[in-house]
Amino acid sequence: MVNTVILNRGEKLVRNKEATIKKILQSAKDEFTEHGFEQASVRIIAKNAGVTPGAIYKHFKSKEDIFKAIVSPILNHLYTRNKELTNQAINEIKLNGLECFKKNSDNSNEELLRFIYQNFSVFNLLFNCSQGTEYEFIRNDLVNLEVQGAKKLIEVLKEKGIEVNELNDDELHILYTMACTPLFEIITHQYSYKNALNFISMMEAAMNFGWGRIIK
Repeated sequence: MVNTVILNRGEKLVRNKEATIKKILQSAKDEFTEHGFEQASVRIIAKNAGVTPGAIYKHFKSKEDIFKAIVSPILNHLYTRNKELTNQAINEIKLNGLECFKKNSDNSNEELLRFIYQNFSVFNLLFNCSQGTEYEFIRNDLVNLEVQGAKKLIEVLKEKGIEVNELNDDELHILYTMACTPLFEIITHQYSYKNALNFISMMEAAMNFGWGRIIK
């Protein structure tokens, strides 16, 4: 009986802690969205979460730590899925060459857009409210991620005997900046999903142009 009481008390404490953290993160998301990271107030976050500022620092080391707790799960999922899609493209090229490459690339872009709009409040924070955090150069970081994936694909193309133009990192960065800009603008200006679907074709066209420069 004593052990059961202790266990129930422990479970209650865990639930209370989780509930408190959830309130803090929701309050912080609202505050960061309205004022941006730099101007956001921990005092206001605490007030709207129904806790004291001291209580916040029991769970988070800093204001940036709160911001990171909100955005990192979504961003980490994006990075992981990007690598999975790159590996799928590599395997497809190894098996079938370029036969389905464009179709799979377009499907990946559409999947990316759906994911962004399912988590738009977080991407809005990353693109429009992150100045002063490690994420303020998110656009450049995402372009670099695409460049690294492209370099892996180019190596596989070479292995398959497909002729490619030897582009350096700067040239690839420019190509992918151009290709990703429509997506970045969609997020920055907070277009509706319906309007974003119209613009994603511009991204696909830019991607196809870029690969047209890479593949001879």
